[in-house]
Amino acid sequence: MSHEAGLNPLLLTLLACPQDHGPLLVIGDELMYNPRLRRAYRIDDGIPALLIDDARDVGDEEHEQLLQRATDTTGPSPS
Repeated sequence: MSHEAGLNPLLLTLLACPQDHGPLLVIGDELMYNPRLRRAYRIDDGIPALLIDDARDVGDEEHEQLLQRATDTTGPSPS
């Protein structure tokens, strides 16, 4: 039971943004993304680097691209 990021799905539901403590989106096997703060956290060798100082800001265009690629770690979105 692996997730596309190589992380256990249960673990993904427990991980939160270290800055606002909200849920993160998984972007392939490379990033975890906070769309509220527009902050991206890299995934190194399957390990999320969830350090505030290591996160990077995301601009408008990249934000839209990341949202299109995202996998919500909290489960399906309500429709």
